[in-house]
Amino acid sequence: MRRRALLSLPLAGCAAQQPGPLATLDDTAPQQLLPSALPPGGQRWQADAAASRLRIVAFRGGAMARLGHHHILQAPNFTAQLWLPAQGLQGAQGGLRVRLDQLELDRPAWRAEAGGEFNEKPVDAEAIAATRRNLLTALQAQAHPEVWLQLRSLQGAAPWWLAELRVWLAGRAADYWLPLQVAHRPEQLQLRGALVLQHSRHGLAPFSLLGGLLAVQDAVQLDCELTLRPQP
Repeated sequence: MRRRALLSLPLAGCAAQQPGPLATLDDTAPQQLLPSALPPGGQRWQADAAASRLRIVAFRGGAMARLGHHHILQAPNFTAQLWLPAQGLQGAQGGLRVRLDQLELDRPAWRAEAGGEFNEKPVDAEAIAATRRNLLTALQAQAHPEVWLQLRSLQGAAPWWLAELRVWLAGRAADYWLPLQVAHRPEQLQLRGALVLQHSRHGLAPFSLLGGLLAVQDAVQLDCELTLRPQP
């Protein structure tokens, strides 16, 4: 049973490959999602976590990948805010914050909905618990309990936006682009998109066993369906 638990881990500290060189960025995470002073005009938006989805998908890899599992993680609780200027997108500001210890892992309903290889064999409660413990350890959750996303710029035109993001994970920052599909109404703003996160860009190495025969891929998918409400 112990071996089964180990084979199902998406991330852990025992890695065969070392992360590559890191970009030189400010690794100090922000202290607030929006600045206390915003330009006059514009609109502040707040994410409704209960009506949203923030999901991470980790993929098995290596020559013995069939012995492992893909994994689905979701954040039932997170905080996200966005400020949009009265005209256009230039100067838009925003951010998202989530605690790693609040991530949920591999609910049977999620795996069934995904289907395919995600639902080809069951993952028992013991394996899920072991995976979650090692995930938090590998991501240095005790030292860096939160993941931050900060909006650097917003481009495009509805219904398609391009968000330039800075992501702080495990105390390291990296920049990403997130294409978004947008549905903008006065009472609600809906954003849908996905990006590829890499362990190595944050100084982390993917979990591997047996010299890399069983491993997790460096790239994981972060996707979101956010519902935001206007705030005063």
